[in-house]
Amino acid sequence: MDYSIEDRKRIKSLKTNNGFCLSLRHLLYFPFVFLSQYVVSAAVYVNLSDGSPIFGSFVQAATGKYISQFLGVPFAEPPIGKLRFRRPIPKRPWREQWNATTFRDSCVQSPDTYFGDFYGATMWNSNTPCSEDCLYLNIYVPGEIDREKRLPVLFWIYGGGFWSGTASLDVYDGKIFAGEENVIIVTVNYRVTVFGFLYLGREEAPGNMGLWDQLLALKWVYKNIQAFGGDPSLITLFGESAGGASVSMHMLSPLSQPYFTRSILQSGAATAPWAVENKQVALHRAVILYEYMKCGNGNMSHLAPDQWNMDEVLRCLHAASADKLRDSEWSPVMEFADFPWVPVIDGEFLVENIETSLKRGNFKKTQLLAGSNFDEARKLKRNFS
Repeated sequence: MDYSIEDRKRIKSLKTNNGFCLSLRHLLYFPFVFLSQYVVSAAVYVNLSDGSPIFGSFVQAATGKYISQFLGVPFAEPPIGKLRFRRPIPKRPWREQWNATTFRDSCVQSPDTYFGDFYGATMWNSNTPCSEDCLYLNIYVPGEIDREKRLPVLFWIYGGGFWSGTASLDVYDGKIFAGEENVIIVTVNYRVTVFGFLYLGREEAPGNMGLWDQLLALKWVYKNIQAFGGDPSLITLFGESAGGASVSMHMLSPLSQPYFTRSILQSGAATAPWAVENKQVALHRAVILYEYMKCGNGNMSHLAPDQWNMDEVLRCLHAASADKLRDSEWSPVMEFADFPWVPVIDGEFLVENIETSLKRGNFKKTQLLAGSNFDEARKLKRNFS
């Protein structure tokens, strides 16, 4: 049996919400209405395509509709130890029931304190513990699972300048969206900051690891979503800010194109000036990070690039604690809104310059919805006054 529901005692959740701030940032980032109170009434069991068993929860949304919810489902082996900075490896099958009733850790990141300590700002900071073991996804299915329904699937990629973000935020809770629109919502974690976008031009740190995380999660959904009643031929990518930029990069990447159908870009694209960096700048930033962490004699960045000892840089960054790397992440940049760790044109995921791909028509030809907001940059005005 691929799917079953087991009755449980109804338990009212104590989780409540104090309301939300209708700030500009909220309007920019708020992709769908989220649930503030629900009732757990049953366990939902599903077998994945490789036979791995998981169980989630059958929960009631604030609208009264029921949702089959699976939280913290692994799609990759934990990128820890020797796997730090490497491309993700698919999760090996398991035989014991996987408990998919709670969120897992967010990827390592620093909190955003730029706008101060008020809910309209802090609501965007990670709401679960942060660790390098963070490659999990969440699935929200309307009603009971019916494999014959073949529902459309929306695959959410969060924003955060490629240095922050997590799929477990309240504003990304997909229960109401799934229930009201009769679609399956999938939200995924991917590595951010130096853990997701360090580039050393080698297998041990090839760059774009966060994009490869997204791609592996997308392949997982394409392979497994039928077990949840979804249609793999109707997967829509949607994301905001860095998530929107990521979606457009999947449109440009020949590796991603077979696994989705449509795209939605919200306030972000690969053509944004902060979205992509060239290899030489990325290498220089890695050297500056190495020096900032006082691993060597502090003079490497003043040498010619062909004299940089990238083996030593890699050893330093591998040996460092996650906390030290996180606390040093901004050392390579001094300019406002210049994010230090972003995608690079690596010749594999992104095979050529973004503008070149667009001019040549080297992108997925499909339906695209793109949007921005009036006065979107107004919140940044104080930096230029």
